[in-house]
Amino acid sequence: MLFSSTCCACDRVDIGEETFTQQVLHDPQGDPQGDRAPESGVPQAAAEKSRLQEFVKDFAKCAVRGVHCRVVDSATGNAFHAAYSVDASLRRLILRSDASNDLYHRNLEMSRIKDVYDFESATEVLPEAVTHAIGGSDTRDRFLAIVFADGSEPVCILEASVEERDRFIMCVKILRLYAQTHGTQSGEGGAEDVFGG
Repeated sequence: MLFSSTCCACDRVDIGEETFTQQVLHDPQGDPQGDRAPESGVPQAAAEKSRLQEFVKDFAKCAVRGVHCRVVDSATGNAFHAAYSVDASLRRLILRSDASNDLYHRNLEMSRIKDVYDFESATEVLPEAVTHAIGGSDTRDRFLAIVFADGSEPVCILEASVEERDRFIMCVKILRLYAQTHGTQSGEGGAEDVFGG
């Protein structure tokens, strides 16, 4: 099951991080009765919501620390080692090359992300060099593209695995919605705001 995967780098979580509670998907108009799971009597929707919240929480913990990946250069289609991280307010995605000279650095506002796609879904918006480099390779299953509402060039990333790619896509979409709906509120916010701490 997709929700059971976690990144290996995040197995050692700080005790302070465990104070996160779930608020990301809080739905005040949700039906408290809902459909109940047969054995537990717990509403199925609530159980699924809780699993999704834990999934996003785990992603956020890892991303705040930084996650190694590869970035695909839009002009050449060449991939280079990099890392992505999310700032403490969970409103910016930061990409940096692993090189000590920091040749590549992008600071992306989550609220400006239009969508995040896998390779098959992104082919219409990808530069030709990327489509050519990734299209026939074994890396296409780990590929994702971040597309922006302003039409600027997409950011292309190769994750460590298909599961990590799927996790990134789902969680960044949720964090994008959070940033879009809470981005104009005062204060920096952060993990405590997102997860209710």
